[in-house]
Amino acid sequence: MSRPISLQVHVSNDLAVRVRAAARRREISVSEWIRSLLAQACDDDDYVSRLEHSVERIARHSVFMMVGVDALLAGHPDHALRERAHQAYARKCRELGLVAGTDEGGEA
Repeated sequence: MSRPISLQVHVSNDLAVRVRAAARRREISVSEWIRSLLAQACDDDDYVSRLEHSVERIARHSVFMMVGVDALLAGHPDHALRERAHQAYARKCRELGLVAGTDEGGEA
């Protein structure tokens, strides 16, 4: 087993008291408690990065679908269908308490 590497951090007296109390409540050393928090923070950071990537991918897919549906509506034989769909969208957004933005398929 390799020797642990020491990291140093400076904290206020109040925070030091809180950290010691938290470790004591868990019946572990301050080092153990801080190690677990650091590992969790690193894992959460990776999770946030993956989540941001997923949200971006979903946003791109949503834009593609929005453009595709709008194109299909624009080319539909019933020329009023596109306008009715935009009106229905705006109405539904109001019902849900959302703002129908013009860049989201709402009325321009």
